Amino acid sequence: MPRLSERPVLRLFLVSFVVLFLELALIRWVSTEIRIFAYVNNLVLLACFLGLGVGCTLPNPRASLTTTALALSILIGLITAPLAIPLHGALLHPVRDTPIMLSAFTDMHIWHRHWSTNLWLDIAIGLSSTALVFGLIALAFIPLGRMIAGLLDATPHRIAAYSVNVVAGLLGIWAFHAISCWWLPPWVWFAVACAGLLFLMAPAIVPRISPPTKDFGGGVSLAVLGLAIGYLALTPRLAKRPIIWSPYQKLEIVRARAGMNRVYLVTVNNTFYMGLLDLSRKGLLQGLPIFLDPSSASFGQYDVPYRFLDRAPQAVLVVGAGGGNDVAAALRHGARAVTAVEIDPGIYDIGRRLHPEAPYADPRVTVRLTDARATFRHTAVRYDLIVFGLLDAHAQSSSYNNTRLDHYVYTEESFREAAGLLADQGVMTVIFDDAGRPFIGARISGLLHRVFGEAPIAFRAPGNGWFGPGGVVFVAGRNMDRLRAVMQHDPPLVQFVERREVRWTQPVTLTTDNWPYLYLDRPRMPALHLCLSGILLLLLAVGRRVFLPARVPVNRHFFFLGAAFLLLEFQNISKTALLFGSTWVVNAFTISAILLLILLANWIAARIRPNLRWIYVGLWCSLLVAGLIPLRAYNALPEVWRMVAALGLLNLPVGFAGIIFVTSFQRTREPGLAFGSNLLGAAVGGLLESLSFLTGIRALLWLAALLYLLAFASRDRL
Repeated sequence: MPRLSERPVLRLFLVSFVVLFLELALIRWVSTEIRIFAYVNNLVLLACFLGLGVGCTLPNPRASLTTTALALSILIGLITAPLAIPLHGALLHPVRDTPIMLSAFTDMHIWHRHWSTNLWLDIAIGLSSTALVFGLIALAFIPLGRMIAGLLDATPHRIAAYSVNVVAGLLGIWAFHAISCWWLPPWVWFAVACAGLLFLMAPAIVPRISPPTKDFGGGVSLAVLGLAIGYLALTPRLAKRPIIWSPYQKLEIVRARAGMNRVYLVTVNNTFYMGLLDLSRKGLLQGLPIFLDPSSASFGQYDVPYRFLDRAPQAVLVVGAGGGNDVAAALRHGARAVTAVEIDPGIYDIGRRLHPEAPYADPRVTVRLTDARATFRHTAVRYDLIVFGLLDAHAQSSSYNNTRLDHYVYTEESFREAAGLLADQGVMTVIFDDAGRPFIGARISGLLHRVFGEAPIAFRAPGNGWFGPGGVVFVAGRNMDRLRAVMQHDPPLVQFVERREVRWTQPVTLTTDNWPYLYLDRPRMPALHLCLSGILLLLLAVGRRVFLPARVPVNRHFFFLGAAFLLLEFQNISKTALLFGSTWVVNAFTISAILLLILLANWIAARIRPNLRWIYVGLWCSLLVAGLIPLRAYNALPEVWRMVAALGLLNLPVGFAGIIFVTSFQRTREPGLAFGSNLLGAAVGGLLESLSFLTGIRALLWLAALLYLLAFASRDRL
């Protein structure tokens, strides 16, 4: 077998596979353990792009991966090690608890109430920790970028080499999703990545394929990485809690007792999420303290919606069924059919196995493990009651845990789709904790008012923990007069609502699918995002100064192509999720479709050698079509034709963009520098996504068109 040095294509395939697999592993793991990286879109991905971009401008097919292994080891150690610093009278982890420090950004913290008087110190600690993690991720990818660029330079057939890169990336994506589908823990993810690094670095293990080397540091760094992965594997045993890594989240099960009852508590991404409550009569009598009246449970968040019905419901839809508390309530109130929608199979599995009332075992319950919006579009059932449960774990969170600014369930279009599933006398309830942020409650109330034509009934549910965590309950329906008449026949309910009624008077921007930022009070740029963007740009400047010779400029043409393409990709993922559901399967297929289109573009560029002027014209025309056709137009089509039309028209700009890139890549004199400039542009394009806070998501399409215009104007710099 030829040595690996004589087979650059094999090395290119392997390093490309490792890069994509490691990107996804870090995005998933770091965003779970340090929630600020999930709160800000694509922060980990931008760090990866930054490192790859800097590395690609220094091509070296034999680049040492020692730095990669050591950076990953330090990162794993920093996050998993039991470090603690005294702050605010408590011991806080300087890395994992970064969101607590960053909650000092008072214009952006939502659930956490910052108690420190030294806000600037907290901000400095939080931003420093974020920059450290960001820098370690970027540092880990610099050698990988050097190797990819060097191998691209060493391969005479550029389109074929780029196709190998894309195919390996595609396989890396699906390998990681396969592992996620099996609910395997993070140490397995990093073990797979480490095996790839080992194959590339260790000649003693594969002597026929690896060339001789004297890089003893590489062996040591891999050993250190192996120890870090081993410690990561031991952390669940040290925590002494069952931990489940579903395709979406990290779930921990905590056993407790409430009176005579055993209670299971569930944390999501290290933050308390829910308790599996036994609210049956027997469970209440056994579990409640003596000073609580079991009859008051009917006013809790799970049971109170049924007091607004004049009869037992025929059909109930529970959106965000979780562990089953809302489903159990529907069964207790005599529902003949319950549709339970839950996106996370891990949470459903916990409820199925451990909920004391066993609601998911009832034959009246139909479970749909999918996205709420997908359910709204794919059902013909008319429901007497639609319950929006606590879809957002932030109702129980301390800081930025488990949220993003965008939330497509709480938009006008989402509520309108749900309202369309109500029976003539149907009722829709939404429970949400506004956490002292009046604009959140005002926004949900305004959305329901716009959809139903009348303001909803809104009141606070008790938050004592025995009947649920509480929050604001919004009640709306097609016939509000009839709903109020039903309520008048229930004097205790009238008194309860009157005591706890909530009203809002301030104007508020309503969320839509174009501006879905539930946690942003108005269209603006949050200070936290500006600071984090500044950190990325600072690291980019430092990286260029430290790693790149002054004579190495960024190729502006490929830079603009990278920035524009990332905005296209963001558009495609968000629109496809709205049309077909925001599940990991849909997202994986969407990204795979983009990569397959790039492969098709490679074939077209290799066979036809297109005229780039006309390809740019086609790109701008396709962007115009994609921007002008509203998503609701696709929903009017039958399922098969909707899929064909949506995927065809939404992906058409991607096809043209792919042809432009690969044709330009084929003609450039410095492919490594071109590839690196493209990745650096993608990192900046990720920052430009934040402009949607001001403009809405649709405007990003026109920004992409402008960036492609700049790329066209700079095409002479290939």
